[in-house]
Amino acid sequence: MEARRDGIFAGLTSGLAGALVGSKFMGFGRNKTIMSGALTGLLSGYFFTQAFLSSNMAQLRSKSKSVSSETETDPWAHK
Repeated sequence: MEARRDGIFAGLTSGLAGALVGSKFMGFGRNKTIMSGALTGLLSGYFFTQAFLSSNMAQLRSKSKSVSSETETDPWAHK
C-alpha cells in the first residue's frame, strides 16, 4: 500500500514536470503537452511503484531472516 502511494505521488510529480518541459522548452501544443505529461506520469508512476515494492520486499525479507536467526540462537525461544 505504501509503495502504491509513493508511486502515485512520483507519477503525478513527474507527469507535471514532463508537461512543463514539453510546454515551455520543447514548444509542444496543448494536445501534445497533455499527452506527454500523461504518458510520462503513467510510465514513471508504474516504474517507481515497482521499485518501491521491490525495495519494501527486500527490507521485509532481511528483517524476516534476522528474526529467524535470532530465534535459532535463543535457547529460551518457544517453538
